[in-house]
Amino acid sequence: MRIRVYMPALADHSRIDDDGFVNLPDGRTFGDLLSYLHLPFPRGLAILCMVNYEKAKLSRTLADGDTVSFLSIFSGG
Repeated sequence: MRIRVYMPALADHSRIDDDGFVNLPDGRTFGDLLSYLHLPFPRGLAILCMVNYEKAKLSRTLADGDTVSFLSIFSGG
């Protein structure tokens, strides 16, 4: 299945394709995706993780065409 991923700015983008998608086997969870992406923040950090623009738990099963995004509660300037 293809999942659209909007990666955090400082993350390693090498695990997504040029169009911003990740291919995963069917039945994978949001937690599986986070492990696959090797994101550089601990789970307790103030990051809002979303699937299809709704807050998601790690146990959420992903589906083909889902959109995953990350929003930091902290910002700089």
